[in-house]
Amino acid sequence: MHETAGSNGTGQRVPAPRAGSTPKPPPGDKPSSPAADASPREADGAAESTDALGPLLRQEVLRITEAEASSAVTQVLLAPQRLRTICAHAMEDLLALARRDPAAGGSWRYVWDSYIAYRATLAYRVAHAIHRAEDTPLSHDVRLAVARRVSEVAKVRTGVEIHPCATIGRRLIIDHGLGTVIGETTVIGDDAYILQGVVLGARGIADNPSGRRHPRLGDRVEVGAFARILGAVTVGDDVLIGPGIIVTTDVPSHRRVRLLNQYQGTSGECNVRVFGVVPVCEGVVEVHGTGLAAIEVDLVTSTGQHRPVVVLERDDRRVRCAVNRPGTDERLRIIDTCGNETVLYNLQQLWRALDEFGFA
Repeated sequence: MHETAGSNGTGQRVPAPRAGSTPKPPPGDKPSSPAADASPREADGAAESTDALGPLLRQEVLRITEAEASSAVTQVLLAPQRLRTICAHAMEDLLALARRDPAAGGSWRYVWDSYIAYRATLAYRVAHAIHRAEDTPLSHDVRLAVARRVSEVAKVRTGVEIHPCATIGRRLIIDHGLGTVIGETTVIGDDAYILQGVVLGARGIADNPSGRRHPRLGDRVEVGAFARILGAVTVGDDVLIGPGIIVTTDVPSHRRVRLLNQYQGTSGECNVRVFGVVPVCEGVVEVHGTGLAAIEVDLVTSTGQHRPVVVLERDDRRVRCAVNRPGTDERLRIIDTCGNETVLYNLQQLWRALDEFGFA
């Protein structure tokens, strides 16, 4: 997923690890053929031991907490079992990133030494555990204040903001990461892979309701750069959200959502290409693209209800439709001959454009 090998969590170039920074194999052991053909970092990563990782993690977790709380409070918050749990989750995050990011070459040491974005996930593990430490004599307000300070420091250092109250599963990966925001009531399943500039936020700006207002993502969800998933929507398992998408409605499991233009997204392997939707006059729009001669068109609400659309003219490159002004949650949907669908978002913007140019 990287255009530049050897990048850190902010996309900057970083030097490769120094020679000898990873354990050497026992004398006489020969690397297998794939490792022998790999780059030096990949070859080191293949034989890399995790024995030193546990102590490094424990030391860093203590340092992160003691920077925001007294030693006495830290001892209360980081009881042995809680400290082990934090380190176990953080180790899974680190090893998953080293394994899944080709630029890391499989080396957790390389990620540890140079990936700033990983420090955001580590800080989240610490802050979330502190917030959830309900078995301590410390009040909720004290725990939340310490947790929030940990998150705020990590935000400044890494450019990634993860609210300590968010619920995130195992093996979280935030790659590059700069500008990524994960809101308070967000829920993310296991094995998520999230790139830079992603916002998992609320629909509104100020005065949002205090209940659930952020997305819920299933397991093995991948979110491309600068995608925004807004509101209390649900994204199913094994979904890929492409770069630049704005998602405001539920996405079923096993879907791929990719950007066609600034108003729309596509789910499924669609053989229809849609370039855009143009308002012709009040109540009439044209869909432009290729492969449009046999498509079906209707309006669909966020609850799955459908309203028919009258097709006035059609050919392979253009379909003219009669569409009365839809409700606020209605979207134009195109279905190709294979049953794959393209949903065009923000149809209301077409009507606003008509109003601005003086149509009745």
